[in-house]
Amino acid sequence: MKYKDYLWLAIVGLLFQGIWLLLRPQPAYMDAYYYASNGQRLAEGHGWTEMVIWQYLDDPQGVPAPSHSYWMPLSSLLAAAGYLVLPSFRGMQLPFWLLTGLLPLLSYHISHKLGGERWQNIAAALFTLSGGFFLPNWNQPETFAPFAWAGAVCLLLMGQLAGGSEQSSRLTPQHSLLIGLFAALAHLTRADGVLLLGIAILITLTPKLETSTSKLKTNFLIILGYLLLMSPWFSHNLRVSGGILPTTGTQTIFLTDYDDLFAYGRTFDLNHYLAWGISNIVRSKLMGMWQGLQTFITVNGLIFLTPFVLLGGWVRWREGKQGWLRPLLLYTLFLYAAMSLVFTFPGERGGLFHSAAALWPWFMALVPVGIGWGVEWLAQRLPHWQPERAKRLFTGLFIGVALVMSLALGLTRGSVDAAAQLYPEIAPLLPDGVAVMVGNAPGFYYHTGYPAYSIPNEPIETMLAAAARYHITYLILDENHPRPLAVLYQNPALHPDLDLIGTMETIQIYQIRQD
Repeated sequence: MKYKDYLWLAIVGLLFQGIWLLLRPQPAYMDAYYYASNGQRLAEGHGWTEMVIWQYLDDPQGVPAPSHSYWMPLSSLLAAAGYLVLPSFRGMQLPFWLLTGLLPLLSYHISHKLGGERWQNIAAALFTLSGGFFLPNWNQPETFAPFAWAGAVCLLLMGQLAGGSEQSSRLTPQHSLLIGLFAALAHLTRADGVLLLGIAILITLTPKLETSTSKLKTNFLIILGYLLLMSPWFSHNLRVSGGILPTTGTQTIFLTDYDDLFAYGRTFDLNHYLAWGISNIVRSKLMGMWQGLQTFITVNGLIFLTPFVLLGGWVRWREGKQGWLRPLLLYTLFLYAAMSLVFTFPGERGGLFHSAAALWPWFMALVPVGIGWGVEWLAQRLPHWQPERAKRLFTGLFIGVALVMSLALGLTRGSVDAAAQLYPEIAPLLPDGVAVMVGNAPGFYYHTGYPAYSIPNEPIETMLAAAARYHITYLILDENHPRPLAVLYQNPALHPDLDLIGTMETIQIYQIRQD
């Protein structure tokens, strides 16, 4: 392992990500707006509160509301730290830029631990650098970069515990604590990060831990490390909601349509789900499995690298690296099952994509191994080949293809929310500080400072009932409106309690008449 490699890879990684940072002068989509706006509020001393209601499953009472009742808080904390350094969106990007720019070093280290040669370690770092489908999102105040680090490092530490190192039988207690700490960081980033804690406990069943006493001690230390970081958040939730974790997310298990995440006045439980019909349930699970498989092939394998990921894993497993790879395999299977078969609709619409970020540095570390095996297999049939030279040649070629594909994805998929770009122009048309119902509520609050509520996925009358409850006096519809409101968008004069007061490109602005 060459430490000078770390230096030049860090410089290249930070410069490469710096370009994408500059191309993102503001959040690009609702999730990033949410973490950014709440990060700013934290930095300005407003605590764990928000002026946005983006979903109604937990029956919010209005704003200011407790923040992060659905999503986890770490990304907002990172954004707040950056904002304190530089009070702007650029400041909020800084922690995510650092995490992303240095991520290739983690892949280099993983490749080294798997027995990679220096050229394979460098190739793993460069494949990770390319970014693939993650590239447009890395520098956003989002979960991608922190979850990639927390999840991938946790898997690395588990690999050593599972026997991935000859030194595993002499691991220090601090090692087990670190596993718990990184599992907690993953959980503080994403709710499904708790899977890593469960996998860590499973890993303690490895024969390397020969006595029940050592297994008990290791489990205790892992859980202790986890609780050291999670306890403050559990305590906060107990004070705010009466439980250590919000239960809102469990309702998404029983959704029959993703858009019902934005339902108002409805709850989703097992009875609701079973009433949908067994045939619909089975069909949705099959579709979820198919969509999940496509995500792994396209996102984590960048399509053409997927065979080499599988080959690389098989080669390293045969070489005796099962201890390092077992946690990775378990996490991949558990994540796939959770997002395809349990949280099916959220998984299809981005949940699996977000959580798969933890697999990216690992999968990219396996690619050069798979390419090397493929070249050796061909060289046995093509005697004129020079396999060592061909390995580097093909790896370099594939790195180039990965970079070109990633750049194309970054430029074509990295577009910002077009409606949100107009929010600053809409604000002067409204009275100061009025509550607004809008498609991208976090985005509207970020740009204007006005209290903002998501438009519920409900018919007009139910939408108006929600507006009356929260004293909302303006409605902003754009072309991405909820389906039940399509009739209103097509006929703005439809309802007597809604006065169209202006339009702006594809946006319609209504005043809501309140008794």
